[in-house]
Amino acid sequence: MKRPEEEPIKLGGRSSLPGYTLPDTDYDNYMKVTRAVASEDMIAYHIQQILDRLDIPREWEHAKRTPERFAKMMLELFTVDEFEFTTFDSTSDEMIVLGPIPFYTLCAHHIIPFFGNAWVGYVPSKLVAGLSKLPRLVRNISKGLHVQEELTGLIANRLNLELQPLGVGVVVKAEHLCMAMRGIRQPGVITTTSAMRGVFADHSKTAKAEFLEWVRSSV
Repeated sequence: MKRPEEEPIKLGGRSSLPGYTLPDTDYDNYMKVTRAVASEDMIAYHIQQILDRLDIPREWEHAKRTPERFAKMMLELFTVDEFEFTTFDSTSDEMIVLGPIPFYTLCAHHIIPFFGNAWVGYVPSKLVAGLSKLPRLVRNISKGLHVQEELTGLIANRLNLELQPLGVGVVVKAEHLCMAMRGIRQPGVITTTSAMRGVFADHSKTAKAEFLEWVRSSV
């Protein structure tokens, strides 16, 4: 496998990966496809070098296209799906809780998956979100590399930004394969993190206790 830099992609040509035919006219689309192909080629090239250094034989049937498959997988796991965060005017100030919401992401320290469920709650001020938007939000924010503590806060901050609610609560429970597969090698350990904003962070109010009771009852 040659270095990708040695195989420039030409307008109207084909990349070294199957299934990519570059357009002859639409320049913006051409550049988008070119960047995607270049990224896949670059990732695949370097993964092949790693496999070589791990003495994985290139002629092994199951590993012949592993670098390409890995490249496609990583781009899929890092690409955020575009969607409109639909909101509706509302006079309700009653708590809304969704969960468990399954998610999958990659540990920023080892690039090994961690996965689990998120519970998201908020007390509306003037807006409520379409129910499907909260799972989409969790899935989108989970793309890429994360540590669980910061992922939890990112979900809370984004919901706070979108809805400007009276309060937001997020609880995330996850298993980290970097603990199960390596290091301590202890499977089944669940890490729980939380992020509380507004009335959920005020210990003099009952919102946090009510939210956490919803989480406990749905586990």
